[in-house]
Amino acid sequence: MAELVGGAFLSSFFQVALEKLSSNDFIDYFRRSKLDVNLLEKLLITLNSINHVLEEAEMKQYQSMYVKKWLDDLKHYAYEVDQLLDEIATDTPLKKQKLESQPSTSKVFDFISSFTNPFESRIKELLEKLEFLAKQKHMLGLKQDACASSEGGVSWKPLDRLPTTSLVDESSIYGRDGDKEELINFLLSDIDKGNHVPIISIVGLGGMGKTTLAQLVYNDQRIKENFKHKAWVYVSEIFDGLGLTKAILRSFDFSADGEDLNLLQHQLQQGLTGKKYLLFLDDVWNGSEECWERLLLPLFHGSAGSKIIVTTRNMKVATVMNSTKNLNLEKLKESECWSMFVRHAFHGSNASEYPNLESIGKKIVDKCGGLPLAVKTLGNLLRRKFSQHEWVKILETDMWRLSEGDININSVLRLSYHHLPSNLKRCFSYCSLFPKGKWFDKGELIKLWMADGLLKCRGTEKSEEELGNQLLDDLVSISFFQQSRYGDNKRFTMHDLINDLAQSMAGEFCLRIEGDRVEDFPERTRHIWCSPELKDGDKTIQHVYNIKGLRSFTMDKDFGIQLFKTYDILQQDLFSKLKCLRMLSLKRCNLQKLDDEISNLKLLRYLDLSLTKIKRLPDSICNLYNLQTLLLAYCSLTELPSDFYKLTNLRHLDLECTHIKKMPKEIGRLTHLQTLTKFVVVKEHGSGIKELAELNQLQGKLCISGLENVINPVDVVEATLKDKKHLEELHIIYNSLGNREINREMSVLEALQPNSNLNKLTIEHYPGTSFPNWLGGCHLSNLSSLNLRGCKFCSKLPQFGLFPHLKMLSISSCPRVEIINSSNSPFRSLKTLHFYDMSSWKEWLCVESFPLLEELFIESCHKLKKYLPQHLPSLQKLVINDCEELKASIPEASNIGFLHLKGCENILINDMPSKLTRVILKGTQVIVSSLEKLLFNNAFLEKLEVSGFDSANLEWSSLDLPSSNSLHTLSINGWNSTFLFSLHLFTNLKTLNLYDCPQLESFPRGGLPSSLTSLRITKCPKLIASRGEWGLFQLNSLESFSVSDDLENVDSFPEENLLPPTLNSFQLERCSKLRIINYKGLLHLKSLRYLYILHCPSVERLPEDGLPNSLYQLLSLNCPLIKEQYQKEEGERWHTICHIPVVDIVG
Repeated sequence: MAELVGGAFLSSFFQVALEKLSSNDFIDYFRRSKLDVNLLEKLLITLNSINHVLEEAEMKQYQSMYVKKWLDDLKHYAYEVDQLLDEIATDTPLKKQKLESQPSTSKVFDFISSFTNPFESRIKELLEKLEFLAKQKHMLGLKQDACASSEGGVSWKPLDRLPTTSLVDESSIYGRDGDKEELINFLLSDIDKGNHVPIISIVGLGGMGKTTLAQLVYNDQRIKENFKHKAWVYVSEIFDGLGLTKAILRSFDFSADGEDLNLLQHQLQQGLTGKKYLLFLDDVWNGSEECWERLLLPLFHGSAGSKIIVTTRNMKVATVMNSTKNLNLEKLKESECWSMFVRHAFHGSNASEYPNLESIGKKIVDKCGGLPLAVKTLGNLLRRKFSQHEWVKILETDMWRLSEGDININSVLRLSYHHLPSNLKRCFSYCSLFPKGKWFDKGELIKLWMADGLLKCRGTEKSEEELGNQLLDDLVSISFFQQSRYGDNKRFTMHDLINDLAQSMAGEFCLRIEGDRVEDFPERTRHIWCSPELKDGDKTIQHVYNIKGLRSFTMDKDFGIQLFKTYDILQQDLFSKLKCLRMLSLKRCNLQKLDDEISNLKLLRYLDLSLTKIKRLPDSICNLYNLQTLLLAYCSLTELPSDFYKLTNLRHLDLECTHIKKMPKEIGRLTHLQTLTKFVVVKEHGSGIKELAELNQLQGKLCISGLENVINPVDVVEATLKDKKHLEELHIIYNSLGNREINREMSVLEALQPNSNLNKLTIEHYPGTSFPNWLGGCHLSNLSSLNLRGCKFCSKLPQFGLFPHLKMLSISSCPRVEIINSSNSPFRSLKTLHFYDMSSWKEWLCVESFPLLEELFIESCHKLKKYLPQHLPSLQKLVINDCEELKASIPEASNIGFLHLKGCENILINDMPSKLTRVILKGTQVIVSSLEKLLFNNAFLEKLEVSGFDSANLEWSSLDLPSSNSLHTLSINGWNSTFLFSLHLFTNLKTLNLYDCPQLESFPRGGLPSSLTSLRITKCPKLIASRGEWGLFQLNSLESFSVSDDLENVDSFPEENLLPPTLNSFQLERCSKLRIINYKGLLHLKSLRYLYILHCPSVERLPEDGLPNSLYQLLSLNCPLIKEQYQKEEGERWHTICHIPVVDIVG
């Protein structure tokens, strides 16, 4: 943690500028260019003079609009100074680079004449502006800070890491136990809202803890046990029906492809039909009643017990969404605030141990007004300033009396911001560009900070990336950033109020362009982020071109969205008019090529072209001397320019998933490279593997392909992978084998020994007959993931048990391995083990211990006969697919919850695990041997899928199947038998899906369970023929019915009294022969709200006598005769359905 020494926003900038101006390089440049060196001295004096009053000015800006304007003017000219200094710093190396390509006879003369430049007039103009501002400081009453150092600015000081108690325990809240229990009781209740899903709205001020409370409920064990389908969606201020529908689909792990809202909503409805789910909609701001009613429409198809939770600041939102219940969060009590404050401010100690701080702390807490975010933020700040003097300063600061707007928390957060170091303030305010709710990647953000020069700071020997990591951790520790709690510790977001604070601090210098905003933007804007929802990009960009000092421009484009009509014109104007850019992101833009004029952006440090269609880069890109980050992942690139080595400042080059065929010559000269995701070895001189020799700063992931092109193993030794201690992941790929010398290939891989710090290793298509020694010993002691794929000539595997930290092991497509022997050492850490396509594998001598193994996959190992490990105490998931000869008992695993057995008819099932929640069985013998045992011994089974049963002679009635009250979803696919096992025994069955059961003639004796809410029948012609005997009319719980079948010989459907009057949703899909939808079959459906007719080309019309009055939505997709007659306002029968609230006639 960096010690949080307060500093004005501009202090760190001034310090960097002062150091540049004082450097020998700048003085030499002025002399060689015959510039007035006195200008440097005057500029230094003026900047120093201003620097000493920055701290006081930053405090007084909230009391005086004149001071605020003075600071804004100063910030503007500070950017101008930075721009000028960067241009000067870039001028010399660019001229030298240009001179190197000229004949030697003209070099001396050209070098001298090249220093004739226009900088002097600009320096004089800037000096005049800054001197004017310096004179104003006295009129504004700004005095030199007595605490300021003679050099000005602030330093960054490393401090020992605090114990883990400094990290917020998000599972712990204060004063919300009653609210939490009230929420959970509501969610577990049996509230009946008819055709609607009950909604509860958590309402409260920003920073009150609405989201934290909702997240705690989301993760409560009782909720996990009662809701197997949960989703969390962040909504934000701008209502976007399409984007929200996609977000909900993805959160439920459904596909969300396409841009058609109707189809996506239908997809969502299908996915949720008959399922009990819980959906959290976090931070809802607005949206009309009509918009929300349309958006929520598919959600009403869930089964009974489904619930929706909404968090919002606005009670009107709760009204618009027709909430069943509102929970209004009140401010915390004084005692609760104090408990929270102690937790964050006192290092986990008892506050009474610090009596002086305790009394001051209570007064500070009292000023927080009962707002949890304020208490938490200030507590984290004061933990870093653990002295009575510092606490008194914060208690007595004038900033408590300052207010902006009507939410008191602003002054609290502003106080926390004020006490940040200068460079941390600048980094934080830069993040105002991110939309509310956006998750940003740690590495990406650090690269953006670096591109804007925010990571230049004296007092540390850390690299810019290391400093960026530290500063980001600091922002997390004081709760300005929130870390993802879903296993990804590299993704972060900001609370909405923190985002508001960042915007307030950034002011007019950072701009987010969203929605249909087309206007003149402030000329002082330096950073712009364009929303993917931008309505008219072409008009907007014309206004952007007027901002000559723009430093960063991001087009945050979603897939399938065309922000601009012509990207070629966009490039030409952008590169010619915005020459001050340091950061440019054209990610996902529909770019076919990059314009040569990119070389105009001489100060560019960050360029993102990933996910574009660019196949090659122009040679002129090699003139971008300052370029540090070049992102090209997932684009169509096949080669890099030959002069690529000139980008000597390049630190991050992402080539992942490109089609690069070779590396540019002499890439090894780019010794600052830290990221190089892909390296392709070729035989050409200057492009071989030896180019890696000097790249010892490489970090993260490196994929080396084309190793078959290595001629001499000595070259690999010279690549010194063993010295690359920062490398975390290595992917080794052999491409075309051809006529190879096996011994040489083995020597090559032996010489490719990585550093012992390596975390992940993949070896693919290795042509040797044995693996290298370093893979079988203890050398890779930190290895956690190992993947061996397509090693066709290796017959023996290394001793993997020797890797003490190995968590994931995958072995696939190794056709010569026949026996996998036991290891002398146990797999102490292994959690996932995957065997795939091991065509010759016959025997697994598995006596090793797998104490922590959670997932075991054995797939397409057709000759495997024996054995399987028998004692797996931690196993949770077992998948055995296409292992036809396997004769072994499934492991003893008391904790297993997911079992998938397919194509393993000889598997021995003695005792079925008792805690299974989901089971997939495929194959006649597997089903026969396991179904009865499964149902007898599983009180937790919720989902069962059976398929591939092909035995017409089996009498299922002879099986003594027990009843089950836990099973709620049953799917039967490819059932080639006349009979089906009893279904009425599943007393709590909610969803039944029947797919491709051509011989099934009827439902089993005893009928369907009365609890059934959703029934889907697909390709079951004989069952359809016996529909008169179904007895669906008696199922009072059935809400959703779907049929997908040719309906051969069925002229009219459904017949009268076939369907129950409780039906809420009825779907006809791919009924190619159906002509008439029977009015009498729909007449009694008084609860029907949703009617879907999909891909039914022969349906002539809708019922002439009309549709049920209860109908809310009618969707017709790819039904040409219906479209012709019922198209909105154009079809001759449109008037018969125009009263239905939602009508969609598509395709």
